[in-house]
Amino acid sequence: MVSSETTNNVADELDTLLLRLQKLVVDYVKEGQNADNAVVRYYSPEDLYKRIDLALPDSGAGVDGKGLNHLDYDRLTRLNIVETFDLIKDTLKYSVNTWNPRFMDKLYAGTNPIGVVSELLLAILNSNSHVYHCSPVLSLMEIEVTRATAQLLNMGKDSGGILCPGGSASNLLAVVTARNKLYPSIKSKGYMPRPFNADADYGVLKLFTSSHSHYSIDQAAQVLGLGLDNVVKVPTDDEGRMLVSELERLLQESVARGETPFFINATSGTTVMGAFDPLDKIARLAKKYNCWCHADGSWGGSAVFSDQVTRTKDWFRGSDLVDSFTINPHKLLGVPLQCSMLLTPHNGHVMFARTNSIKADYLFHGNAVDLGAATIGCGRRPDALKVFLAWKFYGKQGLGQRVDRALCSASEFMDLVRRRRGFILVKDPCPFLQICFWYVPESIKDQVDAWKSQSDGGALGKIAVVTRTIQQRINHSGAYLVDHAPLPGVPDFFRIVINAPTVSVDRDLVGLLDRIESVGNDVNWEKIFEQ
Repeated sequence: MVSSETTNNVADELDTLLLRLQKLVVDYVKEGQNADNAVVRYYSPEDLYKRIDLALPDSGAGVDGKGLNHLDYDRLTRLNIVETFDLIKDTLKYSVNTWNPRFMDKLYAGTNPIGVVSELLLAILNSNSHVYHCSPVLSLMEIEVTRATAQLLNMGKDSGGILCPGGSASNLLAVVTARNKLYPSIKSKGYMPRPFNADADYGVLKLFTSSHSHYSIDQAAQVLGLGLDNVVKVPTDDEGRMLVSELERLLQESVARGETPFFINATSGTTVMGAFDPLDKIARLAKKYNCWCHADGSWGGSAVFSDQVTRTKDWFRGSDLVDSFTINPHKLLGVPLQCSMLLTPHNGHVMFARTNSIKADYLFHGNAVDLGAATIGCGRRPDALKVFLAWKFYGKQGLGQRVDRALCSASEFMDLVRRRRGFILVKDPCPFLQICFWYVPESIKDQVDAWKSQSDGGALGKIAVVTRTIQQRINHSGAYLVDHAPLPGVPDFFRIVINAPTVSVDRDLVGLLDRIESVGNDVNWEKIFEQ
């Protein structure tokens, strides 16, 4: 704790800390950009506890500084930060370095320099964007950046939105908004559907989403008390896109049972395969059955920044017809975590406020720019600043070029996998930026034909074991960080996410295939299968 005698030195203390931190973080970024360095120094939780002092003391690392003059305080400040900076160094040393292009495990990658600056600015402001008078500039930034992004989706001049702490939170707010908008009595009386309440103007509420959609839709149903059994999973085609014919069949069956379909979730970039559901057809069905149509574009939605995508792909056909759309710039655009937008054509953030506001007059005083009234929370981190500054710094074209580069690298990597012996694409071509494939070691290649025909359950199980074993050994080596995933009816496969603009096809992606092959050839598979 800083004593009263030293509070005037806060700016000097910050200067000392930042000067020291600058070299650490710049060196850390340089280390990450050198792909020869480890993505992570992997240790088990037990071993990591031994390497880092994670105990939280009663007294701080320094002294209170009472009665110190300026020179004494400066001297002790330098002493005080030694222990803290040792911990900072260890945190950097043992954490995953997402600046490394060989971090391909998740749907996000490292941020960029303006992203670091935006996070620093947010920390300095320490602002709360729930009411305008506490965050005037940041509130206007949020209004403008959500409006501009919604207009990229052709949502019109009245479009806009709100920032939420992550894609799951955006999807939850979309479901809450749909329920409150379509059946406002639930806000005051609670959820009492027919047949339990004969006077209700709705039956059991049903949500519809594809079998490949994100689990946050299930979470939303659980949080709202609708029940997981009332989330209807719609079958997909072999690319992972929702089958519209199956959606309508399931809607009809639900209505016939006296239920009330109210929410249809389309996915723009599924988590595993990267599939884009047909928004136009789904939105028209939603209107026919009086449902709210939401698009979860947490992963793929940011591709709308690419002129090449909007010109050559049909991924966003019908985006002007949906009622809400989630986009996470912290994924494909490299904006720092977390940064998620929920967009709508229906009068922007004002619609969310009118539908969801609890009218907490002690906080909200009727200002239409009090953005917190539109959410189901209170305090709000001004995450809009991060995407706003990125857009200002790189421009829409610069952000779009990041998407284009990722798509180009993914296409080249897919060609490499396609041509390489022992590697088999799960879907050819892959729909988006996740290259999904199996590797079959030479020692068990005689089982490939049985596996391909899916007539040999034992072979299916072995391929899954191969995938998980190699993935774990590669990740524990620290050379790469990659993931594996399952799908119904097929064994686990490698899912390599191409995102970082620094990834090199020849250096990083060829190197990954080499390493998978090398690990696969070094393993005694028969011994592994016996375990």
